[in-house]
Amino acid sequence: MADFTETSISRNAKRVFTTPIADVATFNEVVEAFKNDETMNIIKSLSSATYKCRIEYKDAAGEDAGYALFYGASTENMNDMATLLAGTEAAETAGGVGASAAIGADDYHWLVKFSCTKNITIDGKNYEDTFTVTIGQDYMLISGFTYDATRDAIETWADAQAALA
Repeated sequence: MADFTETSISRNAKRVFTTPIADVATFNEVVEAFKNDETMNIIKSLSSATYKCRIEYKDAAGEDAGYALFYGASTENMNDMATLLAGTEAAETAGGVGASAAIGADDYHWLVKFSCTKNITIDGKNYEDTFTVTIGQDYMLISGFTYDATRDAIETWADAQAALA
């Protein structure tokens, strides 16, 4: 019978921000900065983007009438749907005549994932490190990397981003 042979070591590293990224514009700036950075020598491909908002509905008496969640693929998509879902027609459909809708600052969440590859040279031998980078509102995660040089390159880049402190 054949045995399994270890072919790689897969590690994860998470950076939790001391303060969550305050707004979607700043978040998008960080995402663009990561995507366009060439100092890390990482090949990056956007694999997913999720922009979520939660709209809460109250009836005319101020009682909870429900909520709606919307998951979009872009800031514009999320904002357009938030406006639509927070409108009078949607609110009155959810809670009756006189109902209202509200979206609080904490009701928005953003998350972007990149599939990445970094070529590493150790003792004259070339290795390819493939991994995923997730940038969220309050953390950044490197999943499935093998080499310290990968984590170190991303950490050096993140240290230079004020929003990721």
